[in-house]
Amino acid sequence: MVTFNKSAIVPLFVLSLFLVYFFSISDFSESHYHIIHALFIGSVAATLLLAGYFRIMSSFMMASVIYAGYFVINNLRYDYGEDYIFSAGYNIWSAMLLPDLLLAYFLFRKNNRHWSWFYIFLLAQTAFLEKIPESGILCDSSYFYEHVGMFNYPALNIAVLCLVVLFFYHIDQGKILSAAAFFVGAAVFMGIYFSDNLFAFSLFFWAATLILLLASAYYIYYIRSRDEDLDIKNCAAYCREADSKFPLKYSIAVLYIDEYARLLKRFGEHKMLLLKKMFLNQIAKADKDVLVYTYKEDAFILVFKNENASESFGRAENIRRMLAKSIFIFNENNHLQLTVSQCVSDKKRSDANPAAVLTRAETALQKACKFTRNITVKA
Repeated sequence: MVTFNKSAIVPLFVLSLFLVYFFSISDFSESHYHIIHALFIGSVAATLLLAGYFRIMSSFMMASVIYAGYFVINNLRYDYGEDYIFSAGYNIWSAMLLPDLLLAYFLFRKNNRHWSWFYIFLLAQTAFLEKIPESGILCDSSYFYEHVGMFNYPALNIAVLCLVVLFFYHIDQGKILSAAAFFVGAAVFMGIYFSDNLFAFSLFFWAATLILLLASAYYIYYIRSRDEDLDIKNCAAYCREADSKFPLKYSIAVLYIDEYARLLKRFGEHKMLLLKKMFLNQIAKADKDVLVYTYKEDAFILVFKNENASESFGRAENIRRMLAKSIFIFNENNHLQLTVSQCVSDKKRSDANPAAVLTRAETALQKACKFTRNITVKA
């Protein structure tokens, strides 16, 4: 619950603000609707631009789904007037909108490149809805005529199920974008629930896009300095801090987990993430004063302040030995021992920037690992 509260503060605040505003006003004037409509369009455009530029594909596709839902439901209101909630198109689309958001998040949270197929899927849905009146399909079942808010019973059950999945996924992950996905889904749910009120419909759809926009902006800011999975600083933070905060004398160790690709294939991403968290705990036990940064998926940077390579070599070797003899336990059936290879290098006066120290250590380690692993070498 701690991770949920930490990463969900801003989305929760935004949605709460919109709910308080909606229930506290009594004048739903047309001029207010036009303002909210314009703000919604602006938020969608800003989210698409930001997410597209920084390749946050889950946010990009979720914004696309929200806009498509807004556009389709508004068209159905125009075509059917107050009876739009009894149309087959509305009943089908209100049932599909939350699953579409769910798919957009899960399919593209790791920058899936096949975005064009998802757009074809959305277009196929809208095309199907346009053909429904011509085909004579009717929603004359009592399930579609009886509503809770503006949801028929099947759509309500599907929407609630999607929200439950997003909620528990975020409880498990505790990430910025997983929090956004849940609260975006909740805002869209509220928009459909109150869709008989055009102002409320636009207001909550705007809330959804605003949450997505703010979460994407914060995510971009956060990952400039930290690894979200491990919650430690990354290589970019190392380069910045080495220039501005480190003493003139320092050394680093570039540390790789040996045979990481084989371990990843055997255990999968989730267990390897657990392994790296246990791995970092062991480093902290071995040397509480070392600074650790992520470097690559299978590599870390260890920083030893006020020491040259010769002085820090022993500390780095002690870390390697402790890791080699540690037993990492996933469960009763999975006990794992692993080895690491690392190279120690210090900052020299001739180095133009902190990246030069990193490059020198990386090059020396690659040469050494051609012949053996489970070693500590000095550049």
